[in-house]
Amino acid sequence: MDTLNKPMIKIAQAIREQLHSLQIHRFGEVQRLVYVVCTNLDQLQSSRRNLEKCTHRGWSGAVARLTSQLENKLRDLPYSIEQALQMMNHAKTQLPSPRQAVEDLRQLQDEFGRVECNLQERTVSVFTDPIELEGFFLGDFELRLEVDKLAQLRDSSAFRVIAQDPHPASTNDCVTHPHVSEEYLCAGDASVALVQALATGRICDAFLLVKSVLETYNPSSPYVSLDDWYGFPCYDCGYVIDEENSFYCEACDQSFCDECFSYCRSCDTSLCRGCLSECPGCEEPVCENCMSACNQCGESMCVSCLEDGLCSSCKEEMEADNEKESIESEQQVA
Repeated sequence: MDTLNKPMIKIAQAIREQLHSLQIHRFGEVQRLVYVVCTNLDQLQSSRRNLEKCTHRGWSGAVARLTSQLENKLRDLPYSIEQALQMMNHAKTQLPSPRQAVEDLRQLQDEFGRVECNLQERTVSVFTDPIELEGFFLGDFELRLEVDKLAQLRDSSAFRVIAQDPHPASTNDCVTHPHVSEEYLCAGDASVALVQALATGRICDAFLLVKSVLETYNPSSPYVSLDDWYGFPCYDCGYVIDEENSFYCEACDQSFCDECFSYCRSCDTSLCRGCLSECPGCEEPVCENCMSACNQCGESMCVSCLEDGLCSSCKEEMEADNEKESIESEQQVA
């Protein structure tokens, strides 16, 4: 513990500095939002005077227009006031004392055991036990707080979640947890509580919230669902399939779902639909080896639709010509 005192004290000081900057930024936002409210009130007052004048003079068209404008401004005013009040409430948050900030970091060691304070990168890291969700082993994670991001705190992006023994989704190596993509957490319903904990300097509570999100699976908002974790996309339509329900095409060396896979109606060879052609004669899927060109017109058809090397149209045309020649020959003999 003694070796951690100095780094912890310095990191605690850095956290307080960033939270102070966040507070100043929020007071600036309060000023901006109050200015918006005052501007809206000035515009309301101006519109009220114009409405009074137009009403007095009987200008009905102008009265209707100004009434509509006033209605819109009055509806917007409560929203602007509510925003200003919310920001005032956030800005008034009391910052932790230097002692409280250090004690909060020390509490991390009681909760997680291993804590690392990096003074050069200004980060605080803890490490989870291996995490398993609904039978899927995801490994352990480093939870890293980037202190310098606290001054612009809006969401959970001040945290990075780094897999120590990655077991990513088979469809996306950047997703190491259903709620973690490219080392950033989607906190979902915990986002508001997480931001509040960080803004008030309750760093240990914030780490525990992140850990709780990692240990809970929300099927309504994953980057990749657990059902698709070990699957892979169909090469044609992109639908995620597992190995048992996939079909391999020897012609293009790709895997497909059953909807994108078929077979040649001539030789029964199984191929993806992209490696099969539709015979213009019978309109059935046929592989390239079972297609042949008509000797007369050159159009490719399955061998079943060719007779004596001719498609049905050319065959009929040839028979018609032969019959015509036969009739003409008989007439000449007669």
